[in-house]
Amino acid sequence: MFGDVHTSGGRGVKPLSPTFAQEVRRLRNERGLSLSQMTGLVPYSKGHLSKIENGQVHPNPEMARLFDNVLQADGHLIELADAPARPIPSDHTTLLTFDSMFDHHRALGHRLSPEVVLSSLRPQVDALSSMARSADDPGLGRGLWLLAARYAEYAGWMEQERGDDASAAELTRRAVQYAARGGDPDLEAYAYVRASEFALYRGDAHATVNFARKAGKSRSTAVKAVAAQREAQGYALAGAADRCQAALDRAAELQGALGETRYGTTSIVDQVAIARAWSFHDLGRHAEAAVILDDQMPLIAPTALRARTRFGLRRALAHAAAGDVDHACDLVVDLLDDIRQVQSATVHIDLTAFSKLLSRLRPAAGREVAGEIGEILFES
Repeated sequence: MFGDVHTSGGRGVKPLSPTFAQEVRRLRNERGLSLSQMTGLVPYSKGHLSKIENGQVHPNPEMARLFDNVLQADGHLIELADAPARPIPSDHTTLLTFDSMFDHHRALGHRLSPEVVLSSLRPQVDALSSMARSADDPGLGRGLWLLAARYAEYAGWMEQERGDDASAAELTRRAVQYAARGGDPDLEAYAYVRASEFALYRGDAHATVNFARKAGKSRSTAVKAVAAQREAQGYALAGAADRCQAALDRAAELQGALGETRYGTTSIVDQVAIARAWSFHDLGRHAEAAVILDDQMPLIAPTALRARTRFGLRRALAHAAAGDVDHACDLVVDLLDDIRQVQSATVHIDLTAFSKLLSRLRPAAGREVAGEIGEILFES
Protein backbone atom coordinates (compact mmCIF):
# COMPACT_ATOMS: atom_id res chain seq x y z
CA MET A 1 0.00 0.00 0.00
CA PHE A 2 1.24 3.44 -0.83
CA GLY A 3 1.54 4.94 2.69
CA ASP A 4 2.29 2.50 5.31
CA VAL A 5 1.74 0.71 2.68
CA HIS A 6 3.23 3.60 0.63
CA THR A 7 6.01 4.86 -1.63
CA SER A 8 7.99 6.05 1.26
CA GLY A 9 9.46 2.62 1.75
CA GLY A 10 13.20 2.79 2.27
CA ARG A 11 14.21 6.42 1.96
CA GLY A 12 11.37 7.61 -0.25
CA VAL A 13 11.54 8.88 -3.85
CA LYS A 14 15.00 7.96 -5.11
CA PRO A 15 16.09 9.59 -8.38
CA LEU A 16 18.77 8.35 -10.73
CA SER A 17 22.37 8.78 -9.65
CA PRO A 18 23.86 11.49 -11.94
CA THR A 19 27.10 9.47 -12.12
CA PHE A 20 25.34 6.61 -13.90
CA ALA A 21 23.83 9.01 -16.44
CA GLN A 22 27.14 10.75 -17.04
CA GLU A 23 28.99 7.47 -17.47
CA VAL A 24 26.46 6.15 -19.99
CA ARG A 25 26.84 9.32 -22.05
CA ARG A 26 30.64 9.31 -21.75
CA LEU A 27 31.00 5.66 -22.75
CA ARG A 28 28.60 6.06 -25.68
CA ASN A 29 30.61 8.99 -26.97
CA GLU A 30 33.88 7.11 -26.48
CA ARG A 31 32.51 4.24 -28.55
CA GLY A 32 31.53 6.68 -31.29
CA LEU A 33 27.85 5.81 -31.03
CA SER A 34 25.03 8.28 -31.69
CA LEU A 35 21.71 8.02 -29.89
CA SER A 36 20.17 6.76 -33.13
CA GLN A 37 22.79 4.01 -33.35
CA MET A 38 22.19 3.07 -29.71
CA THR A 39 18.52 2.38 -30.44
CA GLY A 40 19.69 -0.58 -32.54
CA LEU A 41 21.62 -2.01 -29.59
CA VAL A 42 19.16 -1.53 -26.71
CA PRO A 43 15.34 -1.83 -26.55
CA TYR A 44 14.81 1.88 -25.94
CA SER A 45 13.71 4.76 -28.14
CA LYS A 46 15.97 7.74 -28.85
CA GLY A 47 13.79 9.88 -26.57
CA HIS A 48 14.04 7.38 -23.71
CA LEU A 49 17.80 7.12 -24.14
CA SER A 50 18.01 10.88 -23.87
CA LYS A 51 16.08 10.77 -20.60
CA ILE A 52 18.44 8.09 -19.26
CA GLU A 53 21.47 10.20 -20.09
CA ASN A 54 19.86 13.30 -18.58
CA GLY A 55 19.22 11.53 -15.28
CA GLN A 56 15.44 11.38 -15.60
CA VAL A 57 15.15 7.58 -15.45
CA HIS A 58 16.27 5.42 -12.53
CA PRO A 59 18.33 2.39 -13.69
CA ASN A 60 16.92 -0.97 -12.67
CA PRO A 61 19.27 -3.99 -12.55
CA GLU A 62 18.20 -5.23 -16.00
CA MET A 63 18.90 -1.86 -17.59
CA ALA A 64 22.28 -1.58 -15.87
CA ARG A 65 23.38 -5.03 -17.08
CA LEU A 66 22.22 -4.24 -20.62
CA PHE A 67 24.11 -0.93 -20.86
CA ASP A 68 27.15 -2.43 -19.18
CA ASN A 69 27.28 -5.18 -21.81
CA VAL A 70 26.60 -2.95 -24.82
CA LEU A 71 29.09 -0.27 -23.74
CA GLN A 72 31.67 -2.85 -22.54
CA ALA A 73 31.92 -1.25 -19.11
CA ASP A 74 33.21 -4.39 -17.32
CA GLY A 75 30.67 -4.11 -14.51
CA HIS A 76 31.25 -0.41 -13.85
CA LEU A 77 27.71 0.64 -14.81
CA ILE A 78 26.21 -2.19 -12.74
CA GLU A 79 28.13 -0.94 -9.70
CA LEU A 80 26.96 2.61 -10.27
CA ALA A 81 23.34 1.53 -10.60
CA ASP A 82 23.56 -0.45 -7.36
CA ALA A 83 25.16 2.44 -5.46
CA PRO A 84 22.79 4.14 -3.01
CA ALA A 85 21.21 7.16 -4.67
CA ARG A 86 20.46 10.39 -2.85
CA PRO A 87 16.79 10.91 -1.96
CA ILE A 88 17.19 14.48 -3.19
CA PRO A 89 19.53 15.77 -5.92
CA SER A 90 21.04 18.76 -4.11
CA ASP A 91 22.66 19.80 -0.84
CA HIS A 92 20.52 22.92 -0.67
CA THR A 93 19.61 23.65 2.95
CA THR A 94 15.88 23.87 2.18
CA LEU A 95 15.86 20.38 0.69
CA LEU A 96 17.85 18.87 3.53
CA THR A 97 15.52 20.48 6.08
CA PHE A 98 12.32 19.26 4.43
CA ASP A 99 13.84 15.82 3.84
CA SER A 100 14.58 15.51 7.55
CA MET A 101 11.13 16.84 8.47
CA PHE A 102 9.51 14.17 6.31
CA ASP A 103 11.04 11.41 8.41
CA HIS A 104 9.53 13.05 11.49
CA HIS A 105 6.09 13.20 9.86
CA ARG A 106 6.32 9.54 8.94
CA ALA A 107 7.39 8.62 12.47
CA LEU A 108 4.34 10.47 13.81
CA GLY A 109 2.16 8.63 11.29
CA HIS A 110 3.22 5.31 12.80
CA ARG A 111 1.86 6.31 16.20
CA LEU A 112 -0.71 9.10 16.05
CA SER A 113 -4.13 9.73 14.54
CA PRO A 114 -4.32 10.85 10.89
CA GLU A 115 -5.94 14.11 11.96
CA VAL A 116 -2.89 15.09 14.00
CA VAL A 117 -0.44 14.18 11.25
CA LEU A 118 -2.42 15.84 8.45
CA SER A 119 -2.68 19.14 10.30
CA SER A 120 1.03 19.71 9.67
CA LEU A 121 1.54 17.50 6.61
CA ARG A 122 -0.94 19.11 4.20
CA PRO A 123 0.50 22.66 4.55
CA GLN A 124 3.96 21.27 3.75
CA VAL A 125 2.63 19.80 0.48
CA ASP A 126 1.36 23.23 -0.58
CA ALA A 127 4.54 24.99 0.54
CA LEU A 128 6.85 22.61 -1.31
CA SER A 129 4.89 22.72 -4.56
CA SER A 130 4.77 26.52 -4.40
CA MET A 131 8.53 26.76 -3.86
CA ALA A 132 9.17 24.27 -6.66
CA ARG A 133 7.22 26.40 -9.13
CA SER A 134 9.31 29.47 -8.33
CA ALA A 135 12.73 27.78 -8.03
CA ASP A 136 15.37 29.17 -10.42
CA ASP A 137 18.01 26.50 -9.82
CA PRO A 138 17.19 23.23 -11.72
CA GLY A 139 18.61 20.97 -9.01
CA LEU A 140 16.70 22.78 -6.30
CA GLY A 141 13.49 22.75 -8.34
CA ARG A 142 13.72 19.06 -9.08
CA GLY A 143 14.44 18.27 -5.44
CA LEU A 144 11.45 20.33 -4.31
CA TRP A 145 9.13 18.53 -6.73
CA LEU A 146 10.37 15.15 -5.52
CA LEU A 147 9.86 16.12 -1.90
CA ALA A 148 6.42 17.55 -2.70
CA ALA A 149 5.58 14.17 -4.24
CA ARG A 150 6.72 12.30 -1.13
CA TYR A 151 4.74 14.60 1.15
CA ALA A 152 1.63 14.43 -1.06
CA GLU A 153 1.76 10.64 -1.30
CA TYR A 154 2.08 10.24 2.45
CA ALA A 155 -0.68 12.76 3.06
CA GLY A 156 -2.84 10.67 0.72
CA TRP A 157 -2.15 7.61 2.82
CA MET A 158 -3.10 9.48 5.97
CA GLU A 159 -6.34 10.61 4.30
CA GLN A 160 -7.13 6.98 3.51
CA GLU A 161 -6.45 6.12 7.14
CA ARG A 162 -8.80 8.95 8.13
CA GLY A 163 -11.49 7.39 5.92
CA ASP A 164 -11.57 10.08 3.21
CA ASP A 165 -10.91 8.15 -0.01
CA ALA A 166 -11.72 11.16 -2.21
CA SER A 167 -9.03 13.29 -0.57
CA ALA A 168 -6.63 10.36 -0.67
CA ALA A 169 -7.15 9.98 -4.41
CA GLU A 170 -6.73 13.73 -4.98
CA LEU A 171 -3.43 13.82 -3.12
CA THR A 172 -2.22 10.74 -4.96
CA ARG A 173 -2.92 12.47 -8.27
CA ARG A 174 -0.93 15.48 -7.08
CA ALA A 175 1.92 13.20 -6.03
CA VAL A 176 2.02 11.71 -9.52
CA GLN A 177 2.14 15.16 -11.13
CA TYR A 178 4.87 16.38 -8.79
CA ALA A 179 6.95 13.23 -9.24
CA ALA A 180 6.77 13.58 -13.02
CA ARG A 181 8.11 17.13 -12.75
CA GLY A 182 10.89 15.85 -10.52
CA GLY A 183 11.76 13.02 -12.90
CA ASP A 184 10.21 9.95 -11.21
CA PRO A 185 7.84 8.26 -13.72
CA ASP A 186 7.46 5.10 -11.62
CA LEU A 187 5.12 6.88 -9.25
CA GLU A 188 2.50 7.21 -11.98
CA ALA A 189 2.29 3.43 -12.25
CA TYR A 190 2.24 3.13 -8.47
CA ALA A 191 -0.84 5.32 -8.32
CA TYR A 192 -2.73 2.33 -9.69
CA VAL A 193 -1.59 0.34 -6.65
CA ARG A 194 -3.26 2.96 -4.49
CA ALA A 195 -6.45 2.66 -6.54
CA SER A 196 -6.22 -1.11 -6.13
CA GLU A 197 -6.00 -0.69 -2.36
CA PHE A 198 -9.06 1.56 -2.28
CA ALA A 199 -10.96 -1.19 -4.12
CA LEU A 200 -9.54 -3.90 -1.82
CA TYR A 201 -10.88 -2.19 1.29
CA ARG A 202 -14.24 -1.71 -0.45
CA GLY A 203 -14.34 -5.46 -1.07
CA ASP A 204 -14.40 -4.96 -4.86
CA ALA A 205 -12.36 -7.88 -6.18
CA HIS A 206 -12.75 -7.02 -9.87
CA ALA A 207 -11.50 -3.44 -9.49
CA THR A 208 -8.69 -4.56 -7.16
CA VAL A 209 -7.34 -6.91 -9.83
CA ASN A 210 -7.84 -4.50 -12.73
CA PHE A 211 -5.96 -1.64 -11.08
CA ALA A 212 -3.20 -3.99 -9.93
CA ARG A 213 -2.76 -5.27 -13.48
CA LYS A 214 -2.38 -1.70 -14.73
CA ALA A 215 0.29 -1.08 -12.11
CA GLY A 216 1.97 -4.33 -13.13
CA LYS A 217 2.70 -2.89 -16.57
CA SER A 218 5.31 -0.61 -15.01
CA ARG A 219 8.93 -1.02 -16.07
CA SER A 220 9.91 -0.88 -12.39
CA THR A 221 10.48 -4.26 -10.75
CA ALA A 222 9.62 -2.72 -7.37
CA VAL A 223 6.23 -1.48 -8.59
CA LYS A 224 5.48 -4.78 -10.30
CA ALA A 225 6.30 -6.64 -7.08
CA VAL A 226 3.77 -4.70 -5.00
CA ALA A 227 1.22 -4.77 -7.83
CA ALA A 228 1.42 -8.58 -7.90
CA GLN A 229 0.67 -8.64 -4.16
CA ARG A 230 -2.46 -6.55 -4.64
CA GLU A 231 -3.51 -8.66 -7.62
CA ALA A 232 -3.24 -11.78 -5.46
CA GLN A 233 -5.37 -10.19 -2.75
CA GLY A 234 -8.00 -9.27 -5.33
CA TYR A 235 -8.16 -12.85 -6.57
CA ALA A 236 -8.45 -14.04 -2.96
CA LEU A 237 -11.45 -11.77 -2.43
CA ALA A 238 -13.14 -13.51 -5.36
CA GLY A 239 -12.12 -16.99 -4.18
CA ALA A 240 -9.90 -17.56 -7.24
CA ALA A 241 -7.30 -19.66 -5.41
CA ASP A 242 -5.17 -20.75 -8.39
CA ARG A 243 -4.88 -17.23 -9.77
CA CYS A 244 -4.10 -15.94 -6.29
CA GLN A 245 -1.28 -18.46 -5.84
CA ALA A 246 0.21 -17.63 -9.23
CA ALA A 247 0.21 -13.91 -8.40
CA LEU A 248 1.80 -14.58 -5.00
CA ASP A 249 4.53 -16.66 -6.63
CA ARG A 250 5.17 -13.86 -9.10
CA ALA A 251 5.32 -11.33 -6.26
CA ALA A 252 7.83 -13.47 -4.37
CA GLU A 253 10.03 -13.80 -7.46
CA LEU A 254 9.95 -10.07 -8.13
CA GLN A 255 10.58 -9.19 -4.49
CA GLY A 256 13.53 -11.56 -4.46
CA ALA A 257 15.13 -9.63 -7.31
CA LEU A 258 15.09 -6.42 -5.28
CA GLY A 259 17.33 -5.08 -2.59
CA GLU A 260 15.91 -2.06 -0.82
CA THR A 261 12.58 -1.05 -2.36
CA ARG A 262 11.04 2.40 -2.52
CA TYR A 263 7.52 0.97 -2.63
CA GLY A 264 5.43 -0.64 0.06
CA THR A 265 5.36 -0.45 3.81
CA THR A 266 8.38 0.68 5.80
CA SER A 267 7.29 -1.43 8.76
CA ILE A 268 7.10 -4.96 7.31
CA VAL A 269 10.16 -7.12 6.73
CA ASP A 270 8.49 -9.54 4.29
CA GLN A 271 5.67 -7.83 2.37
CA VAL A 272 4.89 -10.95 0.32
CA ALA A 273 4.44 -13.07 3.45
CA ILE A 274 1.92 -10.56 4.80
CA ALA A 275 0.06 -10.48 1.47
CA ARG A 276 0.06 -14.29 1.45
CA ALA A 277 -1.44 -14.43 4.93
CA TRP A 278 -4.07 -11.82 4.03
CA SER A 279 -4.97 -13.78 0.90
CA PHE A 280 -5.09 -17.13 2.71
CA HIS A 281 -7.48 -15.66 5.25
CA ASP A 282 -9.82 -14.41 2.52
CA LEU A 283 -9.62 -17.84 0.83
CA GLY A 284 -10.70 -19.56 4.05
CA ARG A 285 -7.26 -20.98 4.84
CA HIS A 286 -7.40 -19.40 8.28
CA ALA A 287 -4.99 -21.67 10.18
CA GLU A 288 -2.27 -21.16 7.55
CA ALA A 289 -2.80 -17.41 7.67
CA ALA A 290 -2.52 -17.45 11.46
CA VAL A 291 0.80 -19.33 11.35
CA ILE A 292 2.31 -16.82 8.92
CA LEU A 293 1.13 -13.84 10.95
CA ASP A 294 2.40 -15.42 14.18
CA ASP A 295 5.84 -15.49 12.55
CA GLN A 296 5.65 -11.99 11.07
CA MET A 297 4.23 -9.97 13.97
CA PRO A 298 7.39 -10.11 16.15
CA LEU A 299 9.32 -8.60 13.22
CA ILE A 300 7.26 -5.40 13.23
CA ALA A 301 8.92 -2.64 15.24
CA PRO A 302 7.18 -1.86 18.55
CA THR A 303 6.97 1.80 17.52
CA ALA A 304 5.08 0.97 14.29
CA LEU A 305 1.69 1.01 16.01
CA ARG A 306 -0.32 1.47 12.82
CA ALA A 307 1.18 -1.63 11.20
CA ARG A 308 0.99 -3.62 14.43
CA THR A 309 -2.71 -2.90 14.84
CA ARG A 310 -3.52 -3.65 11.19
CA PHE A 311 -1.73 -6.97 10.94
CA GLY A 312 -2.27 -7.87 14.58
CA LEU A 313 -6.00 -7.60 14.03
CA ARG A 314 -5.72 -9.73 10.89
CA ARG A 315 -3.86 -12.27 13.01
CA ALA A 316 -6.68 -12.30 15.56
CA LEU A 317 -9.29 -12.72 12.80
CA ALA A 318 -7.36 -15.67 11.39
CA HIS A 319 -7.10 -17.38 14.78
CA ALA A 320 -10.78 -16.79 15.51
CA ALA A 321 -11.90 -18.12 12.13
CA ALA A 322 -9.61 -21.14 12.63
CA GLY A 323 -11.47 -21.96 15.86
CA ASP A 324 -9.22 -20.50 18.55
CA VAL A 325 -11.58 -17.70 19.54
CA ASP A 326 -10.36 -17.25 23.12
CA HIS A 327 -6.78 -16.73 21.94
CA ALA A 328 -8.05 -14.30 19.31
CA CYS A 329 -9.81 -12.28 22.00
CA ASP A 330 -6.60 -12.13 24.03
CA LEU A 331 -4.75 -10.84 20.98
CA VAL A 332 -7.34 -8.12 20.40
CA VAL A 333 -7.29 -7.02 24.04
CA ASP A 334 -3.57 -6.36 23.67
CA LEU A 335 -4.27 -4.17 20.61
CA LEU A 336 -7.15 -2.04 21.86
CA ASP A 337 -5.14 0.85 23.32
CA ASP A 338 -3.08 1.13 20.15
CA ILE A 339 -6.20 0.97 17.98
CA ARG A 340 -7.63 3.89 19.95
CA GLN A 341 -4.43 5.85 19.47
CA VAL A 342 -3.90 5.42 15.70
CA GLN A 343 -7.61 5.88 14.80
CA SER A 344 -7.31 4.05 11.48
CA ALA A 345 -10.36 3.76 9.23
CA THR A 346 -8.86 0.73 7.50
CA VAL A 347 -8.16 -0.98 10.83
CA HIS A 348 -11.76 -0.26 11.84
CA ILE A 349 -12.93 -2.33 8.85
CA ASP A 350 -11.28 -5.42 10.31
CA LEU A 351 -12.35 -4.46 13.83
CA THR A 352 -15.95 -4.46 12.58
CA ALA A 353 -15.40 -7.88 11.03
CA PHE A 354 -14.07 -9.18 14.34
CA SER A 355 -17.06 -7.74 16.17
CA LYS A 356 -19.42 -9.55 13.78
CA LEU A 357 -17.51 -12.77 14.34
CA LEU A 358 -17.90 -12.43 18.11
CA SER A 359 -21.59 -11.73 17.72
CA ARG A 360 -22.01 -14.93 15.74
CA LEU A 361 -19.78 -17.20 17.86
CA ARG A 362 -20.63 -15.66 21.26
CA PRO A 363 -17.55 -16.91 23.17
CA ALA A 364 -17.52 -16.38 26.91
CA ALA A 365 -14.28 -14.45 26.67
CA GLY A 366 -15.67 -12.16 24.00
CA ARG A 367 -18.39 -10.30 25.88
CA GLU A 368 -16.13 -7.72 27.47
CA VAL A 369 -14.04 -7.39 24.31
CA ALA A 370 -17.16 -6.76 22.24
CA GLY A 371 -18.13 -3.92 24.55
CA GLU A 372 -14.76 -2.21 24.15
CA ILE A 373 -14.86 -2.67 20.38
CA GLY A 374 -18.25 -1.00 20.30
CA GLU A 375 -16.88 1.99 22.18
CA ILE A 376 -14.03 2.37 19.70
CA LEU A 377 -16.20 2.03 16.60
CA PHE A 378 -19.02 4.34 17.65
CA GLU A 379 -17.36 6.93 19.87
CA SER A 380 -14.33 7.73 17.72
